[in-house]
Amino acid sequence: MSDLETVSTEELRQWLANAFVTACKALGHGKTASNMQKVERYREELASRGEEVPKLGLFDGNNGYKQRLCEQGLFNGPGSQ
Repeated sequence: MSDLETVSTEELRQWLANAFVTACKALGHGKTASNMQKVERYREELASRGEEVPKLGLFDGNNGYKQRLCEQGLFNGPGSQ
């Protein structure tokens, strides 16, 4: 069992947004990279639950979806590193 399996889908979506915003605003490459790894891990878990989550990258991916993440995410919020 993955440790993410016990997290609600709503909470996991918020964690994804928080990790994405933190990755985008981080000053260090290590912090950006570790948060992007979390984004991908959360995205994969959401997809395994049947949720539709587009592939995300800092410089590619669905810009409308990324904008929504930036609006709802919290820098250094829960689920980020």
